[in-house]
Amino acid sequence: MGHEDAFDYIVVGAGAAGSVLANRLTANPTVSVLLLEYGGRDLNPMLYVPKGFYFTLNGDRYTYHYPTKPFKSDGTGEPWTRGKVMGGSTTVNGMMYTRGFKDDYDELVKLGNPGWGWDEILPIYLQMEDHQLGASPMRGAGGPYGVSLPEADEAAKLVLESARSIGLKVVADTNAESGERIGMTPSSIKNGVRVSAASAFLRPIRHRANLTVLDRTRVGQLLFDGNRVVGVRARRRGRQVEFRARREVLVSAGTVESTMLLERSGIGRGDVLSRAGVALRVESPNVGERVIEQRGATMQVKFKRPVGMTEHLNTLPKQGWEGLKYLLTRRGAIADAGYNILAGIASSPAHADHTDIQGLFVPLALDATSFDSVKLAKHSGVMFLGYGIKPTTTSCIHITSADPDALPEIDAHYLETEGDQRVASALLDKAREVFAAPPIADLIQEEEYPGPAVSTHEQVLAYAKEPGATIYHAVGANGMGPNDDDVIDSRLRVRGVSGLRVIDASSLPIQVSGNTAAPTMALAWRGADLIAEDDS
Repeated sequence: MGHEDAFDYIVVGAGAAGSVLANRLTANPTVSVLLLEYGGRDLNPMLYVPKGFYFTLNGDRYTYHYPTKPFKSDGTGEPWTRGKVMGGSTTVNGMMYTRGFKDDYDELVKLGNPGWGWDEILPIYLQMEDHQLGASPMRGAGGPYGVSLPEADEAAKLVLESARSIGLKVVADTNAESGERIGMTPSSIKNGVRVSAASAFLRPIRHRANLTVLDRTRVGQLLFDGNRVVGVRARRRGRQVEFRARREVLVSAGTVESTMLLERSGIGRGDVLSRAGVALRVESPNVGERVIEQRGATMQVKFKRPVGMTEHLNTLPKQGWEGLKYLLTRRGAIADAGYNILAGIASSPAHADHTDIQGLFVPLALDATSFDSVKLAKHSGVMFLGYGIKPTTTSCIHITSADPDALPEIDAHYLETEGDQRVASALLDKAREVFAAPPIADLIQEEEYPGPAVSTHEQVLAYAKEPGATIYHAVGANGMGPNDDDVIDSRLRVRGVSGLRVIDASSLPIQVSGNTAAPTMALAWRGADLIAEDDS
């Protein structure tokens, strides 16, 4: 077994959190950092073509597809897809940049996590962002992470006009408000090119002498000296190697992989580890528990005439033309993110000031009802995806073996609490109101799916459960909190050991309203500040 040099910090995972940590920690030239990533380099140009994610997301070169336990009526489960490349899921996702609301972060403080309120997190976003709309009290400009808005085509303009007619407030920046609203989706795109955590935070600093980045390195276990974590054991280029950390190991491998690394290292529930053949080192009963994932429902309307993106992309010659246009101008149908219009929707009047449904309108039509289908229809239309953004139903993730290559067991649960069911039953209401209002109503020929057979709230709830749509935003597996059974404390330190933190989406004990990429990057930025404070 090879033994490598020691570093001050070892960061496991170069995704949304790990990329930020590497950037922020190495800003101090006296600190050395080793960043380890199991995936490969983000060198394929298709990864940075915005519409390219329809293709890179579904293969296995750049993504994991972890199967869940069967939960559907036909005895099947679903894949939980995550990025396996520099930048992690920010290199393969739909590029939506949503930050959550003030109340989300203040809730973290109320749960016993000081230092995580909006007063601490908003300044991080302002430093992090380079927003197309420019600086404001709610937006940043000049930061490393580019954010832009897609151009509104004819179909998008019709959606916005109809939404306005039914009372939805049309806004320029959907991140700046928490009430019911609609606008073009803030996207991780700059000058027609995807912005990932790797391109924003790693690429500009790869030259730093105090940063070492190793890809295609599978971390198997943490190394201990007594009760202190002192490094990691990994597989690189076919051989086992050990890397030593003088100060701390920072686990930022994502909700699934971070959980498995803790458990393979003996930190977790005793019964889970015993079944997997792993000796218990620290009894931490909530490792892999309390996982919260969002679930949504899709619908699609068919247009009477060609309007929107479908007509630009549904044949090979058209795709070729759009590809040429993109190469020459970085504009056109493939220069936008996957979801062009974002709406904050209230499931009931009680949520009018803090919406609990996120609705996404896409001016294209697919030929199937599958959420992950990429085959376009021959006709034009608009697809809608709605999902509850603050679910409370919990799932769990656990190892099945000490083997780092063994798949986890993911016991996925959705829409089991009364609140989640109430929200899910209303997922399609607002979209149907929009589609029933002129001017877009005059263009619609029919609702293709789910159609009139799914019209009551009970039917919509059943449709959201199955076939439904998993949104790939799992949090909570190693959530922070003040109690002895919380996996980490408010400074992201793992309880029961020293020299170890978990800093990624799994650290969040609750869903932050919306998507998880931006909150995870902000969490890592804050985590780097905490590390610096603790070392001073």
